[in-house]
Amino acid sequence: MEMRKGPYLVIYDQTNEERMSGLDFGTILAGNAGQDVVVWLWNKRDFRDAPTATDVRISVAAGNAWSEEIVENGYVSVRSDGVMDPDGAGIVDDAEVEFTPIGGGLLDPDSYHQVGDIPTNCARRLFFRLEIPEGHALKGIPMILVQFGFLAESVKWLYVED
Repeated sequence: MEMRKGPYLVIYDQTNEERMSGLDFGTILAGNAGQDVVVWLWNKRDFRDAPTATDVRISVAAGNAWSEEIVENGYVSVRSDGVMDPDGAGIVDDAEVEFTPIGGGLLDPDSYHQVGDIPTNCARRLFFRLEIPEGHALKGIPMILVQFGFLAESVKWLYVED
C-alpha cells in the first residue's frame, strides 16, 4: 500500500488525455481574440474519497522573455465551464459566461481568478483566451505557463493500493 494525502491538481489537454503545463495559442494576430485553448483541471483523477481542492485559483506565468509583457498586462483571460462529475456526486453547475484577465502570482488577488472547488475525481473545464491589443508587435513565440493553487481543508491520510 502507498500513502497519499490531500488534493492533487493536474491539467490535461482538450482531449482530456495528455498532461500539460503550457498553453499554445497558435498564430496570434494583434487586435483579434485568439482561438480559445481548452484544458481540464483534475483533482485526484481516478481516486475516491480524497479531500476537495477548495477555492481553486488560476493564473498564468511567463515561460520565456517573449511572454513577459503578455502576462504583466493581463492579455490572457480564463473562464470555467463548471465541474465534470464522473461519479455523479451532484455538483452544482457554476459555469461562467465572462472571461477574467489573469497573469502573475497566485497570492495577488489582482493576478488570479478564483474558480471554486473541485471535488476528488472531478475536473473543471477551463477556457483560456489571449487577446493582443491592436498595434502590439509580438517578438518570438510566447510560452504561457498555467499556474493553479487552492486552499485545502485539513489533510487526511489516504491509503490506496497501487
